[in-house]
Amino acid sequence: MLHNKNLIVYLLFLLMLTLFLQLPGNDCFAEESQLAPDDEKTIRLVLIPEKNVFEQRRRYQFLTDYLSTKMDMNFIVEILANYGEISETFIKGKADAGFFGSFSYLLTHAKAGVEPIARPVFPGNISTYRGYIFTRKDSNIRTVKDMKNKSLVLVDKATTAGYIFQLSYFKDYGINNIEDYFSRISFANSHDAAAWAVYTGEADIGGAKDNIFNSITEEYPDFKEQMLVLAESPEVPSNGLAVRKDLNPAIKLRIKILLLSLHETPEGQEILKNFGAIKFIETNNDDYVVLYNMVKQLGINLQEYSYKR
Repeated sequence: MLHNKNLIVYLLFLLMLTLFLQLPGNDCFAEESQLAPDDEKTIRLVLIPEKNVFEQRRRYQFLTDYLSTKMDMNFIVEILANYGEISETFIKGKADAGFFGSFSYLLTHAKAGVEPIARPVFPGNISTYRGYIFTRKDSNIRTVKDMKNKSLVLVDKATTAGYIFQLSYFKDYGINNIEDYFSRISFANSHDAAAWAVYTGEADIGGAKDNIFNSITEEYPDFKEQMLVLAESPEVPSNGLAVRKDLNPAIKLRIKILLLSLHETPEGQEILKNFGAIKFIETNNDDYVVLYNMVKQLGINLQEYSYKR
């Protein structure tokens, strides 16, 4: 009987605590709990919407399951609605780690101080990517002059391959305001969506990441037959993992060691195969010098830059 009374008292205590946390003025308690994951065993990892979200989640699930097991922690994965949102997520303290596109990394490094750890190397020993500008072969568009008053589809204002490169490219041709040069500019939110928009005729010209564009050409012969790449950017680092600056140093080091040694075991090699990579390599802020130069050429202030459309 005493045991049952204790149980009832305990349950009543939990109920009162729950009601207390839901009262106005107690949001700060929940916020502080969210901002202190080091005291728990949860790592909140966010992803940019690079391509089809179902395929993206599948690829990263193998990797996060491995890290969860090895570190005895729970890696929670969230795919964000757009590229720029990843900066806001870290600024607000709602994420511990994330896989960043190169420009979204620059933005978040400037605004929230995230620190890069590692990035994947893909088959062919490729650890970089480029931005493309492309059209359909039957569009008769071959030069920048041909593009005037045509429609342009890009990815997001917080991407290198799907926005910043195109701004830089057109600036080199004396076009400082693309809104005035093109009849319409739209944003597809993902690289594969931008490529398909041009293929289906929804836009005349597009911009997207080379490896996403090239993967579509490999899978769909007619896409390869109909599409034409007009320009490509310099190489920038592949989407790398960065963590919040105040993450527990021991956790940060453990994640880094596990990623960099992944290719050394049969289990790790299988995970990398499902991820589409051959290994991870160390990455630091100096690896982004090409992009920093591009940003400087465009006169972008990273601290004040707004990705919102």
